[in-house]
Amino acid sequence: MSENAHHLLIPFASASSAVSSETAAKYVQDVKLPNLRALLAVLSLVDSDIGSEESFSAPHERAIARFQGLPVADGSIPWAAQAAAALGLKDANSAVWGWVSLCSNFVGTGSLTLDDPAQLDVTEAESRQLLADMTTYFYEDGLTLYYYEPSTWLCCGEPLRDVRTASLDRVIGKDLAEWQPTHGESAKLRRLQNEMQMLLYTHTVNDNRSQAKKTTINSIWLHGTGDLARVSEQVSTNIKTTINMPRSLAEAALKEDWPAWVKAWEQLDATVCSDLLKRVQAGEPVVLTLCGERSALRYELRKKSGFERIKSSFKSIFGLQPSYLLPEAL
Repeated sequence: MSENAHHLLIPFASASSAVSSETAAKYVQDVKLPNLRALLAVLSLVDSDIGSEESFSAPHERAIARFQGLPVADGSIPWAAQAAAALGLKDANSAVWGWVSLCSNFVGTGSLTLDDPAQLDVTEAESRQLLADMTTYFYEDGLTLYYYEPSTWLCCGEPLRDVRTASLDRVIGKDLAEWQPTHGESAKLRRLQNEMQMLLYTHTVNDNRSQAKKTTINSIWLHGTGDLARVSEQVSTNIKTTINMPRSLAEAALKEDWPAWVKAWEQLDATVCSDLLKRVQAGEPVVLTLCGERSALRYELRKKSGFERIKSSFKSIFGLQPSYLLPEAL
């Protein structure tokens, strides 16, 4: 892959959740994506990361990690450690780090699901007050908290070592019983999570949020755990890349809002896919990575074999399958 290539990475490009739903399928089966169709007709598949919907790290996260030279062990991509290194925090490149996100869990019939933390609209004052009140509990378990942004903190300590955690893009809207941390001292971390839920239940921050008719913060979610011990310093701080990764499909898919998902795809096709196609036609190096809920497929412009040219011509003549079924590996 050329270092100067324009890289478009699209998370939730397929809607496998919608395929199993008749209600959802009627919205997505007729989506028209002419620019994506044209791109797939001229680009070649150069790499496939075939996984499962049960993996803790989503396909687009694994794709970004590979691009940045980070470890891609499931549930152990060191996103928090990378952020700590970028901030120049002590022991960023040697200690184990994780993200702690403030969240709201919803109790349903026989299940507990996590709402999107981004919808909580936590203020900095609320976040810092909660961090101050939770710090002692974390410290007693060998963990140190650092403020990062209102909805998310950094966490550092040995109890995180070898623990595998599920990313937010995996757990939002899902039954949390299937996505709890595993390995290492995960039992200690689950106990700590329960303690924080009890603290939050009677916390003044939530009293004030209730009075203001805002959703209460009733839990935390640990994710992005790992360390940079085997990663070079140059790679560890490489947060900003040349990848263009729109989030509109992810936002719609996580809400299972399939009309919005279709609209988002059509908008992406008319904008970023159209732009990428123009770059291809101009002879520029490009990379297109399509990520579903299971797998990630990377396409690049290269000279095709005779068989590939014939295959592309058939695609052009007969058209492609609906976007949520093609490529089927997603």
